[in-house]
Amino acid sequence: MRSERIGGFLMEYGANSIVTPAPVAETLVTQLGLDPEIVTRSAAARRRYLVRRGRVRSLPLQPHRLLLSDFLSLSGRARMLMEPFVPAQHEDETVADFVRRRFGGELLDYVVDPLVGGLFAGNPAQLSACATFPQLKRLERCAGSIIGGIIKSRLQHVVKPAGGGPGKRVLSSFRRGLGTLPHAIAQQLAGRVFLGHRVEAVQHQAGGYRVKVRRGSDTRWTTADSVIVALPAYSAAASLCGLDRRIAAALRQIHHPPLAVVFLGYRAQSIAHPLDGVGVLTPSIEQRSVLGMLFSSTLFTGRAPPDHVALTAFIGGARQPELAMLRPRELEALAHSEVRHLLGGRAMPVMARTRCWSYSLPQPGLDHARRIGEIAAAAAEHAGLFLTGNYFSGVSAAACMQQAFDTAQRAIQHLAPARARRRVVA
Repeated sequence: MRSERIGGFLMEYGANSIVTPAPVAETLVTQLGLDPEIVTRSAAARRRYLVRRGRVRSLPLQPHRLLLSDFLSLSGRARMLMEPFVPAQHEDETVADFVRRRFGGELLDYVVDPLVGGLFAGNPAQLSACATFPQLKRLERCAGSIIGGIIKSRLQHVVKPAGGGPGKRVLSSFRRGLGTLPHAIAQQLAGRVFLGHRVEAVQHQAGGYRVKVRRGSDTRWTTADSVIVALPAYSAAASLCGLDRRIAAALRQIHHPPLAVVFLGYRAQSIAHPLDGVGVLTPSIEQRSVLGMLFSSTLFTGRAPPDHVALTAFIGGARQPELAMLRPRELEALAHSEVRHLLGGRAMPVMARTRCWSYSLPQPGLDHARRIGEIAAAAAEHAGLFLTGNYFSGVSAAACMQQAFDTAQRAIQHLAPARARRRVVA
């Protein structure tokens, strides 16, 4: 989470929102006193757009509306209706195989493929269905059908007492961007958290660990009773290779494709499209140069000056990793070209900023569950060592916070007996 105010524009370098309900995330926000800073998705961001045959088209969000629309062909919609009669498969499979088997190739190509590109910067032919869409696999296993399982779930919620069903999903951020959250945490922990330090190694020592820390040219070792590694998988591998080569090797095998984030600001009258949605996603089959574009100034208020709009384009990922490595000016030109073709951009942007993540979101493949099991089992052999991160249980902000909370609870339980002994001695 990193936000930057550039003139009257607000750019998000990483995550753009938190999806609620998410109990841990909401509790954390309240404890930090950030409830007054919350902004929710604007009512103007009511649509979601996909590209088909070179045109931006609104995607009906409700399944029955999708079946009644002409977004998919008649044969594609008929194939979707056959889903309840498809036999269930309990083994894991790629997202592409799962969707093609249950719903057909057209839904995969024009709905799920762009969704996977937008959520994971990924390729559905490479990602595990169990790891990326566990709820859908769970519905298949429990109900035998996705459509049947959804209908059954909704009927159960209808007959529950008021407040008994799940809350409505809401996209939230803060007035100054999601970077508000880590800044508030750092302030809350002032004097106990050390910023700008790089952990280069973790080693065992009697009764705990030694941690090698670098700040600029200064290197020192510090000791700890317990170590929580909250780094991305590729960085955690480098830090832990001297402690446990098995953990480091497994972490290195988690693929992180490069991803470029291009933020563009325009005068409102220079964009023909009404930008009345969350954004637009592009299917691989359309062969566009962007994975998608967020309508940032529509999604949340305060992201652009009056009479201006802000767009965030995502380039590269597992689909086209080579594009993410282009120079900033080339990336900005590429993104602006897509704005012209897809959204009717009639003038150059008044502001452009680029951030390239050489290693972006983790890509959980078919062997991901086995690999995570190996990492957890190996880490359990080192008392007081804990790992957390977006490669465990999901890349969303809420999933990362839940995973971190659970990890912290395990660390607290580990440290409790030692603290009790110290109190007795005292």
